[in-house]
Amino acid sequence: MSYTLSEAAAACGVNKSTVLRAVKAGRISGTKDEFGTWHVEAVELHRVFPPVATAAASPGALPRHAPPDAVTNALVAELRAVIADLRQDRDQWREQAQRLALEHVPAQLNRWISQGPVDERVYRH
Repeated sequence: MSYTLSEAAAACGVNKSTVLRAVKAGRISGTKDEFGTWHVEAVELHRVFPPVATAAASPGALPRHAPPDAVTNALVAELRAVIADLRQDRDQWREQAQRLALEHVPAQLNRWISQGPVDERVYRH
């Protein structure tokens, strides 16, 4: 049985690039077909990368996409509110830090900054 890189990666729970690097490094033998698609034999693949256990093999496994419920939705809403509050606090702290930093800039430097970039001052006539 031959896998494409995508199928091989899914069968082992790794990324496609991981499988391709193994092929290019010679750890796994693979072939390229006339369309440029890599193929790896299952025996070769599982010699290096163990297969991922399927859901049927582990009855206690949870589904990847569990159906939403009221408790989960409430928790997500609460976390989003906390994130929004934290972002607002961060923005306020940033503004305060910038104000304080600009208060301590010497007057000469402040005038120089307000005149614009050096290139513009040099070429003004």
